[in-house]
Amino acid sequence: MRKSFAIVAGVLACGVGVAVPAVADDAEHDVENFQFSRWDLSYDVSLDTQGRAIAEVTEQLHAEFPEVDQNRGIIRSLPVRYHSAPAAPENISVTDEAGHEVPFEVEDEEGFRSILVGDDDFVHGPETYVIRYTLDDVMHATDQADEFYWDVIPSDRGQVIENATAQIRLDPELASALTGSAACYVGTPEDSQSCDLEFSEDEAVFRVAEGPLPGGHGLTVAIGVDPGTVTQPPERHDNFLLDVVPLLLVIAATLVAGFGALAVWAMVRRHRSDTSQASIGYGIPEQMNPLLAGPIAGKSHDPIVASILDLAVRGVVRIEETSQTSRWLKQTETKPVLRLLAPELVEDPQERVLLRGMFPELVPGETFDFPKDSKPFRHATESVIKASGEAVLERGYLVKKRHRGAALAGWSALALLIPATVLLIMGISRDNNAMGGISVLLGMVCLVLIAVCVTTHRVLTPRGAAVRQQLERMQQLMRTSDAERLEMLQSFSNAPRQQDDEGSYLQMYDRLLPYAVQFGREKEWTKVMATTYTQYNWSAPIWYPLLFSGRHGSAESALGAMLSSVSSAASTASPTAGSTGGGAVGGGGGGGAAGGR
Repeated sequence: MRKSFAIVAGVLACGVGVAVPAVADDAEHDVENFQFSRWDLSYDVSLDTQGRAIAEVTEQLHAEFPEVDQNRGIIRSLPVRYHSAPAAPENISVTDEAGHEVPFEVEDEEGFRSILVGDDDFVHGPETYVIRYTLDDVMHATDQADEFYWDVIPSDRGQVIENATAQIRLDPELASALTGSAACYVGTPEDSQSCDLEFSEDEAVFRVAEGPLPGGHGLTVAIGVDPGTVTQPPERHDNFLLDVVPLLLVIAATLVAGFGALAVWAMVRRHRSDTSQASIGYGIPEQMNPLLAGPIAGKSHDPIVASILDLAVRGVVRIEETSQTSRWLKQTETKPVLRLLAPELVEDPQERVLLRGMFPELVPGETFDFPKDSKPFRHATESVIKASGEAVLERGYLVKKRHRGAALAGWSALALLIPATVLLIMGISRDNNAMGGISVLLGMVCLVLIAVCVTTHRVLTPRGAAVRQQLERMQQLMRTSDAERLEMLQSFSNAPRQQDDEGSYLQMYDRLLPYAVQFGREKEWTKVMATTYTQYNWSAPIWYPLLFSGRHGSAESALGAMLSSVSSAASTASPTAGSTGGGAVGGGGGGGAAGGR
């Protein structure tokens, strides 16, 4: 990092010489820019009344600060967990070398407890801080030994330590159980080397002295005692109740809720195909419009544009175009305009709301040019989209229904999920990340399934199922070949006819265009329409007299451009329309980090 900074500074010196002093000055006043002349540690490790290993720690840090106003003290951070068990420093005190109290604060963040030594006053020159604290459960169990494996000097540190010493004193019970295996490591986590760890049998004390330690280099010791000497905390023991049972309960709850959700799905499917009390017709269902077709068919691609087109092909409005010069591009561009022709043809209340959003007075000849952010139009579109969902219920196409068996399954799954949640909370201090994570994720899935089970669902009535199948036949007609389409059109009893020299042909193409837009098949159907109009030499429809004007090239291009412009204009006028042992430094406990403040 410092090497990179030097390179950058050199480049800046060549390019902009006057900027270098400021950069160098910032580096000189970095709060990490100081060092430790000594770092002395003492660990008194013993067993409490339960046989668990505890440590009383004293760290004596001799800092050398610059004489400028840069630092207000130091920060010493220690991990709050060690081998799955809580290990945050407690009973913290900070004094100077003479024993006078030094102000400090404690913060817990991102798995560390930080001791912020100092206040708002700057410190200069040599300062000594004596930090005392206690630690719980500092020895963990391995297959070979119970081990004190501790990072006594942190490697996550930017300062040089000229001299570092550490002594680890064991109480008599631990000293008598020593296995004779002990080690010391110095260096970085990526490049560690063994160091000398001396043992005084009379004092039961291990000592190590190293120095200097550059920034990023730490010191770790590992001392083993006979297996079973130290009682481990509950978090390090397997616990079937807290580790496994929550997952089993969540799995059971998910399976129960899953069966309930399947029952709901089967109920919806059953009602979709139940047309026993209604006959299935052909063509566009009576009293149907795109606003109603969307909720019934389960497809609602662009209901507002589809409704505007439906009003046009029924002769209520006419789609015209107006030319205007672009303010920015200085080019002439066309914009769609609707002209009201016959408002009396609209009987559906939702369509009348939409029509009034465009033509407030409902006077024939009135025009609507899709002004940007039109509040009346936006309110009308929001109202009709929301009301269409209620209209299909009121008119008997759909009905709200709750599956009793599924509801029972959902409440049963919730009954299983509650104790699972309680057990997960009880075991939250355990580092059982895999099973706990799986339980939480599966529990979220289970909650979704429970919601599916216990809520009411919209299902089709026999009348609605018949209409849905009729709408599906319309979609099938849009996908089929020309010959098959003509044969299917013969069955459309409500299809208007147009005469020409070739005979009588069914003219359902215009009427199906709004539904093609609603079902997301407008591109395929505009191609079919353009081909048919051209093949039989039909005149331009009254609802779009510019079909063969030549402005957009072919009839297909004209229809596509018209749909695109109407859709774009509608979305502009109403933005919401249509949307719904081989150890290493850093391998042990403790350690943490240190730096300036």
